[in-house]
Amino acid sequence: MQKTVVFIMGIGRSGSTLLDLMLGSHPRAFSLGEISKLPQFVSKGWRLCPLPESRFWEDNFTPEEMQTLARGFSGHRLHRAIPLKLERWVRGWLGKDAILNPYTQLFTKIDRDVLIDSSKYSSWLTRRLEAREFRQQRLQSYLIHMVRDGRAVLNSYLRIYPDQGAEALSQRWLSELQKKTVIYEQFPSDRKLIIHYENLAADPQGTLQQICELIGLEFVPDMVEYWKHDHHHIVGSRGTNATIAKYRGRQAEREVQSIHGDFYDKLNFEIKLDLRWQKELSAADLATFERIVGDRNHPFEWPQPTAAATTA
Repeated sequence: MQKTVVFIMGIGRSGSTLLDLMLGSHPRAFSLGEISKLPQFVSKGWRLCPLPESRFWEDNFTPEEMQTLARGFSGHRLHRAIPLKLERWVRGWLGKDAILNPYTQLFTKIDRDVLIDSSKYSSWLTRRLEAREFRQQRLQSYLIHMVRDGRAVLNSYLRIYPDQGAEALSQRWLSELQKKTVIYEQFPSDRKLIIHYENLAADPQGTLQQICELIGLEFVPDMVEYWKHDHHHIVGSRGTNATIAKYRGRQAEREVQSIHGDFYDKLNFEIKLDLRWQKELSAADLATFERIVGDRNHPFEWPQPTAAATTA
């Protein structure tokens, strides 16, 4: 199998970490998490993986190798006087552009066939695909656009950032959707999928089978129970990480408890569809969202109209 990178793109609070860890639980895959944040974390000396039992990055990369990896992922000039685009061309011509092909460097340390990158942002994906490792198809790329009912996304953001308000968050949702739709439409049709968070949570096996078929992996049922597996992902959803902590006998972080209450404590090691927005989102905030986004949320509404009609 050709070495592959699966990019998960989506608006925050849409289940990208959940999907990342499920796919990373496959024996031939590895979850990178939000590796776009690696340069910042390295520069500040912060720990990369939020799971205290993980020592993957410390044990497999020397400080010098980590700095090189961070520079390759940073998207910044390697030399102040030379534009990155020019340096990329010159280094490629000379065959000395290893630093600008960071996923290839990761594969030298990670004995898997597939890397999962849930950095989410469209600008990140665009920059990464400019590297020679993808342009010359040394590595294969796949794109998963993770989507979720915008009302649930709004409610989740309001729970975490109540001071930002429904209007600003709704405008952000719409803006991010437009950017990501453009990127998705330009990506090759045989290497992309739109995955609804609600479908993943309601039918994780069926959804994962669909993704595995796309990227050329045999579905392994144990992937669903991601909390049973070792992970070394960067950052990721605190709520999803809380399930791993609970499985390992640790309490959820205090911040998770203050934001989510006992929601994750009550989960009995299961994938549960989170529809808290239906009870928590106020009528005023819902009206603001619908006024700003219009019909743009209709394709993502849950339950979807056809499903609702069938149930009725």
